[in-house]
Amino acid sequence: MFPDATLPAAPSTADGADPAARLSESARGWHGIQLGVLGFIGFCGVLKMGAEAPGPDWLQWTATASTVGAFVMALWSIMQVGKVAWPVEDPSGAPDTAAMSGQLRSGIRTTIVSVALMALAGLSAWWPSESAASVEVSDGNGVTACGVVTEGAPQGTLWLTTADGQTLPIRLAAVASVRPVTSC
Repeated sequence: MFPDATLPAAPSTADGADPAARLSESARGWHGIQLGVLGFIGFCGVLKMGAEAPGPDWLQWTATASTVGAFVMALWSIMQVGKVAWPVEDPSGAPDTAAMSGQLRSGIRTTIVSVALMALAGLSAWWPSESAASVEVSDGNGVTACGVVTEGAPQGTLWLTTADGQTLPIRLAAVASVRPVTSC
């Protein structure tokens, strides 16, 4: 042939030039991130915002469906990326880097969808409350009154609107304790 011509060197797996090895290495990194996402979803599932769920029923069903969807998507993405991170030997010998690359992209996209679904589920906790919290006010003599604090009271006075609609003026100097209650 030509004495001056040099043939290109075969890709070496030692320096990471092998495309299949680079894909596997990248997938292993993503696999760690995905396990973190799965742990985050589990942690969010354990958290509880209070005794009573905020918002209407449809919002709670949407949050539940989003959480379950996020969990299923996270499991699916872990499986997709895991097949690239630790490929099973193909009997034909050469790994299909195009298929591996597609699986890795699919797994990464599914991970992102999983995080988005969990964020959607988390947003349901910030539904505005429909009513103000009730309080129980006690004076030094042990007399108590229960209701909702109403705005507009003059200085040194607290207005408390009871369940029957009556507004009680209470002098702040006489108040011994104020505690929140779920209902009066």
